[in-house]
Amino acid sequence: MTTAIQMARKYAQAYDTSSRKDKGRLLDTITVATGWSRDHARHQLRQQLALMAEGVSPDSVPDRRRSKPKKFSLAARKTLQFVWEQSGQPCGKYLEAAMPECLASLEAHGHLRPGRDSYSEEVREELFQISAATIDRYLSSEKSDTTEDVLLSGSGTGLRTSVSLHATKLLAEPEPGYFVAEYIDPDHDDDRGPGRRTLTLTDVRIGWVRTVSFEPDADPVKVLAEAVASIPYIVTGLLISPELPLDEIEEWATERMVAVHPISAINHGIRLAERKRKTVDTLQSVIKNNPHVDIELANDIWDALGDRLNFFMPVKNPIGWKRTPSGVRRRVYDDPVTPIKRLLDSGILCPAQTREMEEYTASLDIAELTTRIKNIKTFLDIAIHEGN
Repeated sequence: MTTAIQMARKYAQAYDTSSRKDKGRLLDTITVATGWSRDHARHQLRQQLALMAEGVSPDSVPDRRRSKPKKFSLAARKTLQFVWEQSGQPCGKYLEAAMPECLASLEAHGHLRPGRDSYSEEVREELFQISAATIDRYLSSEKSDTTEDVLLSGSGTGLRTSVSLHATKLLAEPEPGYFVAEYIDPDHDDDRGPGRRTLTLTDVRIGWVRTVSFEPDADPVKVLAEAVASIPYIVTGLLISPELPLDEIEEWATERMVAVHPISAINHGIRLAERKRKTVDTLQSVIKNNPHVDIELANDIWDALGDRLNFFMPVKNPIGWKRTPSGVRRRVYDDPVTPIKRLLDSGILCPAQTREMEEYTASLDIAELTTRIKNIKTFLDIAIHEGN
């Protein structure tokens, strides 16, 4: 079997003496056969020509990619895959930032123990050293094989709302407590009546998320009030999407000293709900009108997703813009940090609240949350299939 290097050696002399047009044809042949880029193919052809001139055999040239030892051990790579699966399969950027919280939870609940399944203190230190790019490279084959719903992924894409802090600087307070309230109507009404609705609250500052589904005849103000009451710290303001009854919410919020603004006040308009609708539709089994699916069970999956996002998955905030050396304008973000850490670091909680949040964090098992999410999703899929 001809290797890529042998092919480059075979065509090196012909490439050197060919016309520009013929060189292009040779490059096309080599890139198709080897998978190399054209630049790499040119480099290999020139290198092989130089080695031929020196009389060096291709068999005597080591393949440095194959001979170079892996930076991280096999045990560390296997454990990395386990942590990635149990944390909801996030991308490397978020898994790198969440590694301390994920390992602490997996160790505390017995899923990872030194001396069992090749896990050790050395492996633990290796996991802390793996960069985001290396994580994505090690997990590339697993990611290509996965069929996990995007809404169930650990990063929370589609559940959290990203709002520029600069856009809210005239409205929002500097500490956590200002939430974007989005009402998502799935537009799946049929002959059985209107479908179920979803309300998502996202803290602009720290990314804390609370999502609930409710029946179409439920009072949206009451649903909003219950969602706000379930948030473990004081809600000081709400940015309301256009689908929600602003006047009724303002009347409710005035009694509780909660500031209320329409989303249009920060020039985002209806785009937030439109962008989120597609992602919420990926979990249609939760909000679809189906008599076989209990609304409480539908909300169980949101509760599990919320705990995994709020306590284990980091969020980054857009904080400004910058120009690249080429003059392209790019968004600037702060470092990814979990919402619970942002909340504890903010100092807005009293000592009793801080202690309560720390105890609840320690009680959470990220592997159990992920299993619970998958089990409920499977049950809902089966119920909907039988209902149809």
